[in-house]
Amino acid sequence: MDLAGEASADNYDDEELCSTTSSEGSEGNSSEMEFDEDETTCLFCSKIFKGVNAAIDHITKEHNVNFRHLKSKFKMDQYSFIKLINYIRAENVSPKDLELIQDVLWDDEKYLRPKDYETWLTYDYDELLELPTNKNNQNNENKKELYTIINSLKTKISEQNMLLELASEDMEKMRTGVKNIFAENDISNDDIRAKKASLKPDDSYFSGYAHFGIHHEMLSDVVRTTTYRDALFKNKEFVKNKAVLDVGCGTSILSIFASQAGAKTVVGVDNSNIIYHAMDIIKKNKIPNVTLIKGRLEDTTLPQEKFDIIISEWMGYFLLFEGMLDSIIYARNKYLKPGGILLPNRCTMSLVGYGSDALFKQHVQFWDNVYGLNMSTMRKEVLHEPLIDIVEAKYILTEPNEIANLNLAVVDLDYSNFSYNLKLKCTKSGKLSAFVGYFTTYFELPVPIMFGTSPADKPTHWKQVVFFLEKPQNIKAGDMVTGCITCKRSSNNTRSLDITIKAFGKTNTYYLD
Repeated sequence: MDLAGEASADNYDDEELCSTTSSEGSEGNSSEMEFDEDETTCLFCSKIFKGVNAAIDHITKEHNVNFRHLKSKFKMDQYSFIKLINYIRAENVSPKDLELIQDVLWDDEKYLRPKDYETWLTYDYDELLELPTNKNNQNNENKKELYTIINSLKTKISEQNMLLELASEDMEKMRTGVKNIFAENDISNDDIRAKKASLKPDDSYFSGYAHFGIHHEMLSDVVRTTTYRDALFKNKEFVKNKAVLDVGCGTSILSIFASQAGAKTVVGVDNSNIIYHAMDIIKKNKIPNVTLIKGRLEDTTLPQEKFDIIISEWMGYFLLFEGMLDSIIYARNKYLKPGGILLPNRCTMSLVGYGSDALFKQHVQFWDNVYGLNMSTMRKEVLHEPLIDIVEAKYILTEPNEIANLNLAVVDLDYSNFSYNLKLKCTKSGKLSAFVGYFTTYFELPVPIMFGTSPADKPTHWKQVVFFLEKPQNIKAGDMVTGCITCKRSSNNTRSLDITIKAFGKTNTYYLD
């Protein structure tokens, strides 16, 4: 991807050119589930019932398995029951075996992955009320519960002792390693940061999207959500009878919009556990043509080979943070029909000069006097961390530079590694204390739709990214600020970015992670 601009040599000229690097994505596991009728097959025999409640009554009477008792005995919540159902299916557990179990054997995350979708997985187990126990068996139940608690405590104590031993060994290794490093080398803070960091597993990324707060934030973002809805609803003739793939479907809101816009079939894929709630949302809203799949797209077999439209809300801070575009490129190469379209289909990134004295004092000069103490030593490290915040447009001091233009139909996995030679014309006089980054997203359809995330646009949950300078620089209207910005995928975390901005004779490094 060639995104380099022309070199400049005006009022504030940095002669060094920018450079690029490259990196690749990673893979994981998956499992597929499709929505069914409300018919429910018994967990222990082949009988079929109309609804889960009827099946539970049958299991209680015929197989002597009391779900209400299990809920109380093992303190089970909704996810615990989902794991239990998948455990019974995967291990062919009999009613007698289940009755003898004293410890939770289905706590492994693998039991969140079913063989097939079935109505047991979307049943609201919170509706199960505990059955009253009579006095004759109360003592036996209490003894069983006490036995379970004691065994559980013994197991936890043993695990904690093992962890303490391992932690002690690790601490000793760390002390020795640090001594060797400082004894043999004169290492900068940046070098230490690079050496001590390691690749973070994708599990942490997907588990973050299992929390409800992040979905509330995204759905509450009116600009984000209504733009996607408008792109589909205002182009119903284009969407009609199309096959749609929703990558990273989350709560399935975009899948539902696509269905309501007239899509023939919609497949939503997500590796976060939020998918189980999305299944219930689809069912409660009676969306007939949406299939949801739990798993990483890269390792998932989809129910059809090709799609007319691939839709996704993949954008992160500064557009590229989180690296989800990797999955969109994979989906495009494997599943998009010839002549098909990605939505959005184009995104641009921009940078502008900024000068708010109040913002600089609040986040940078703050360290000069903290309750009467000089903590200015913190400045250097703080300056490496871009501020994610909504900033006021009135403090913009330059015209913007479009530093990248990503056509999603052709962009490759090197998208996050690019350089651009800056040439920012000053529109106001003042003190330039930061550069601000933002992005714009386009749905280039018969009825084109777009939204921006600049300080002048209506605020979104992406906000803006503020790259502070160590010292504010005086500028005048008509001046030209030249330099270079380099963006590359972090070598420590494939979903993070390392950014370098050269301007005013200095090189500033930032880590967006």
